Amino acid sequence: MENFLWSAGMIIAPEDGKSRIFHTMVNALITVIDDVYDVYGTLDELELFTDVVERWDINEIQRLPDYMKIYYHALYNSVNEMAFDTLKEQGIDVIPFLKKLWTDLCKAYLVEAKWYYTGYTPTLQEYIDNAWISVGGSLMLAHSYLVTSICSAVSTRRQGWCLRSNLLPVQEGKICYLQSAPLS
Repeated sequence: MENFLWSAGMIIAPEDGKSRIFHTMVNALITVIDDVYDVYGTLDELELFTDVVERWDINEIQRLPDYMKIYYHALYNSVNEMAFDTLKEQGIDVIPFLKKLWTDLCKAYLVEAKWYYTGYTPTLQEYIDNAWISVGGSLMLAHSYLVTSICSAVSTRRQGWCLRSNLLPVQEGKICYLQSAPLS
């Protein structure tokens, strides 16, 4: 419910119902995957899960522990559904970009898990360099852009550049992290 209310508060136009649904789905997926990395997974399981997400192949699901199969299935189907809608409505294949975003998020969570399991305390710079991804802000922004009609308003040439580049909204991700992090 919290995820939907957040989406309803951010995307208020009545005609943007699909965007609210997709935003809610992405937020829920981020919340669950964060819990998997922070609470439930062992380091070996998390490395395996990260590898399966990076491969983005539903047949790889058999390698996962049972509790991770459910989540990977939900992630895979939800992201592919959003990408299918974008392809159908805008003629743009966003799967490679979305796959990279989710892989980057899982890799950032894995870095944090490795720090935890080894007892390593990162420097502030190391922490910020990873946290701007793990906070999920760039993933939310990219999904908001890629699965809405805003994407179709951008020229085809620019869309190709956006999808091929590795330039994620770095500064926006850092701002999202810094705003959500408690100060000490």
